[in-house]
Amino acid sequence: MKHLYRKVVSLKDIKYGWLLVISILLFMVTLYFDLYYDPSHVPIQAAFGYGIAFIVGVIWGAINYISHIKVNILYRKNNDIITFVDNLAMVQEEKMELQTYLEDYTEDLMTQGMEREKAVKLAIDHFKIREFSSLSKDTQIFNLPAHYYLWGYTGIAGILCLSSLYVTNALITSSLTLIVIEAALFAYGFGFAALFFVYKLIDTMLYRKL
Repeated sequence: MKHLYRKVVSLKDIKYGWLLVISILLFMVTLYFDLYYDPSHVPIQAAFGYGIAFIVGVIWGAINYISHIKVNILYRKNNDIITFVDNLAMVQEEKMELQTYLEDYTEDLMTQGMEREKAVKLAIDHFKIREFSSLSKDTQIFNLPAHYYLWGYTGIAGILCLSSLYVTNALITSSLTLIVIEAALFAYGFGFAALFFVYKLIDTMLYRKL
């Protein structure tokens, strides 16, 4: 449960936040002037503004997803033993043992006349081949994140939206600025929750494909 909580509150996991901010600001500015001049209908200019905000949001969602994808360490090109071992999911003692093994293997190859760079690469490749033979056929090429941080942003948006509604009710008279803020919080809060399921759907499609 603590592990899940840490994932939810890992708000720094979001990537290219500035692009998301642009989308939010475009939405808020468009909504403000839309309601200010004529709240009875949506003019073409406002529809265009909403569309641009939505497109920027979609672009952010795609870039944010792609930036979280990491290639499995066993599929990467590795020319450094320490970096390779450090990226493996092992306890520290196992890492030290593997590092020692790979360095000894490299030294043996170098005594046979092989250059160090080639020897390191061959030693790591030898370990990869041995590791692949012990893994199941379902080993994934990509390591995909859980995306739980989106629920953290959903929760923040929801709390701020409810707080703003409370302030609006306390003031009795609604402020246009508060209405815009509430609408933005609701829209993007809902968007974060929906994006979580979209990401999970893409994850499933990638797993089946790869």
